[in-house]
Amino acid sequence: MPGEGYRILLGCRRRSEALRACSLTFDQIADVFALDHAVSPLRLYRYAHGRTAGDVVAAYNDLDPAGTATLRAPRFYDYEAWPQAGRRPGAGTVAVFARIYQTTARSLLTDEVYASYGVRDRDLLDRADHRHLDANHSRQVSAPAVPGTKGTKALPPLVPAPARCADLLRAVGAEEADVKRRELLFELALLLGGTPALGLLRHLTPPERERLATAARHQGPIDAATLDVLERLTARLWAMDESTGPLRVLPVAEAKRAMVDDLLKRGSLTPALRERLLRVYWSLSHMTGWCHYDLMDYTNAARRYGEGLVAGHELGDPALLAHLHGLMADMAIYQAKPTVAMDHAFAAEGWAKNSGNGLQQAATFSIVARVLSNTRRDGEGLRMLDRAVRLADGSRNGAELRHLFWLEPDRIARHAVFCFIKAGQFDRAITEVEQRLARMRPGFVLGKSMLQLECATALIKKQEIPAATVMIDKAAQFVVGHSSARLVHSVRETRARLQPWEGNKHVRDLDERLRSLSIPV
Repeated sequence: MPGEGYRILLGCRRRSEALRACSLTFDQIADVFALDHAVSPLRLYRYAHGRTAGDVVAAYNDLDPAGTATLRAPRFYDYEAWPQAGRRPGAGTVAVFARIYQTTARSLLTDEVYASYGVRDRDLLDRADHRHLDANHSRQVSAPAVPGTKGTKALPPLVPAPARCADLLRAVGAEEADVKRRELLFELALLLGGTPALGLLRHLTPPERERLATAARHQGPIDAATLDVLERLTARLWAMDESTGPLRVLPVAEAKRAMVDDLLKRGSLTPALRERLLRVYWSLSHMTGWCHYDLMDYTNAARRYGEGLVAGHELGDPALLAHLHGLMADMAIYQAKPTVAMDHAFAAEGWAKNSGNGLQQAATFSIVARVLSNTRRDGEGLRMLDRAVRLADGSRNGAELRHLFWLEPDRIARHAVFCFIKAGQFDRAITEVEQRLARMRPGFVLGKSMLQLECATALIKKQEIPAATVMIDKAAQFVVGHSSARLVHSVRETRARLQPWEGNKHVRDLDERLRSLSIPV
């Protein structure tokens, strides 16, 4: 390294150590260094960590599980020099640097460089967040609440405060170069909850954005093409929730739900289009209820589910009613309210039978099986679950309900673990987990981690403590990048079952790893 460059690095290293001692994060230190050093964010973060280029290159190559990474110092310097010189790093490369520097990928890029990536690359960059690795970073999961609910903090207004508008303007500038399209994107992002909506809107074509804005302004009739856009955006919200959790999804879903509610009240619609729009409203009530539940905001979850039930009654669709009653039953189990769970389970079962839809019956009967296993030990829950699996396996006829896109026999069968544990059949529960995990597709973050925690519970019951701590540790890793408060709570709850063995070395090591993930024990 040239003498001047090394002198700068040593000075930054000393300052960084002093600032870290004052509990500053690496993000904050990089901001401080930006006042004195006109260099790229990639270099600022290297200065903040006090690392040489050789250190970072070695760390990058070590992170490749296949051992095939071949980054060299000259290429790394090219990345740091971009865009004034050098070469732009790929999105996957930036995501790895974010892990090394314990920050977000977005923090490592200027707006100009971020704007140069394609739509899918920006999705990847938005998801890469490794701030949890920074010991000075405080991870907080809070639940935005529904406006007007007594005793809760309201959601941010649809028109954000000036500071947030400035952030949104800067983000929109990175998304869209054309001035007119930028204005439209800004308007739609304001309508749909602010900056988090950009990840959704970037997947729409300019004509689709125009169509959505026209409908929201009530400047034209709502047609089938507009409803197609609304339905696709809702599907993308579900995918976003699966990968990142409810915290980013909920403000967008709430804002979109308010927009659809407004369209239902003001729009002039044919009966067929109104029914489709009302189904979008039901789906968004379903989604916002689920997000509030995942954030352990039970009051507002029940409120949104209840409003979805009203829409389901207006549509006269037993399947939609069965589904929401089933979700309310599952939520009541989690809250340790067995009587409430039983009431909703019986209602769900009745509506599911009236629907005549095998898939909806499978989804509903899997919840009923959990409720029965939670309150009875006669095996009826397992028999009900077997019936649900058979229905799920034989009901794929191309006419599935839109809200059951996720349903497959394996995702129904995983409820058997809960039922086996409640029945005291711990060996069967562990075997079932092993089979389900082996067949589970990547991406089902929350479902996989909850399954691992149930397995840990069975192992604790068998007093197999080392194996239980390994399973809890695996589940806890999914806390990173996923904002489910219910997942964090479940990790802590499962760890609490290890209290009699808290002096065990495996338990102490687990506690240390949980603290590194900002999970209090």
